Amino acid sequence: MSPRPPSATGPGGLGRPSAAPPVPAASTTRRAAGELERAVLALLWSAGEPLMPAAVQHRLGGGLAQSTIATTLLRLVAKGLADRAPHGKGFAYRPLLRAEQHAAVQMIDFLRRGDRPDDVLRHFASELPPGYREVLRAALTATG
Repeated sequence: MSPRPPSATGPGGLGRPSAAPPVPAASTTRRAAGELERAVLALLWSAGEPLMPAAVQHRLGGGLAQSTIATTLLRLVAKGLADRAPHGKGFAYRPLLRAEQHAAVQMIDFLRRGDRPDDVLRHFASELPPGYREVLRAALTATG
């Protein structure tokens, strides 16, 4: 084996590069964490029927690979947000909850995170615009 030239090795000639390779700049089109899952879930809600990964890919646009879409759909299934059923040679995906049910679950999760959920709920209710307070009051009355 021939020795590396001195310029290609780091201190002590240990075979490591003397400088780290340049790190590519972050892509300006990269989505924020969870953004693709939210977009796919919103698409499933609006579709009104189970969708195959190729249909999700087509409707989202943006040049995403079908494997990226399939992985995202599987993550939604693993999180209990979507379900899949055999369809042809693949699977079709549908949301397990309606959008408003999902939002309610998230609100309850936020309440449970704090040390004083009663105070959070009281503050939330006090910050609601009057129209929403009436909706909340009617919902609480209807559910007993």
